[in-house]
Amino acid sequence: MKVILWMLFACISYSALADAELELGKQLYMSPGKGGCATCHGETGNEPVMPMYPKIGGQTEMYLVNQMKDYQLKKRKNGLFMSMEIAMKHYSDEDIRLIARYLASGNFK
Repeated sequence: MKVILWMLFACISYSALADAELELGKQLYMSPGKGGCATCHGETGNEPVMPMYPKIGGQTEMYLVNQMKDYQLKKRKNGLFMSMEIAMKHYSDEDIRLIARYLASGNFK
């Protein structure tokens, strides 16, 4: 019985932690005070304000982390690199991971 209760508690705790991480990721993504991702990519990441901006909502977490880190470290040079380098310089590695997790989740409520 104790094992079952412990497993139930662990599942509930993990779910609560995952929900909290998604909420933090959403707040970081929406925050105009940092990079303001939603300003260019839209609320779900799939409503870019210009056709050349990529749709990023629903991409894999690893892909998104890699792209954001490459811009932050000035390793990615394309038509968008200057604005993305500026946008990404304010984010920590943890911020990037949380934003990527939110976008990859597809949970845009």
